[in-house]
Amino acid sequence: MTTCPTCDTEIEESRPTPEEGYGEESYAPAQTEYEGELYRFCCSEHKEEFEASPERYV
Repeated sequence: MTTCPTCDTEIEESRPTPEEGYGEESYAPAQTEYEGELYRFCCSEHKEEFEASPERYV
């Protein structure tokens, strides 16, 4: 599990299998790399927000 850097929502790092289900956590549908580090986001809008100003969130 990881946290979306723009809103601090807890998200799964990978898609859960059908047996695991989604539970209370959401799947990280968006991700980007910045300075060699992979960041995961709860939605594509937060990814775009991060990419526009990554130093604000790092």
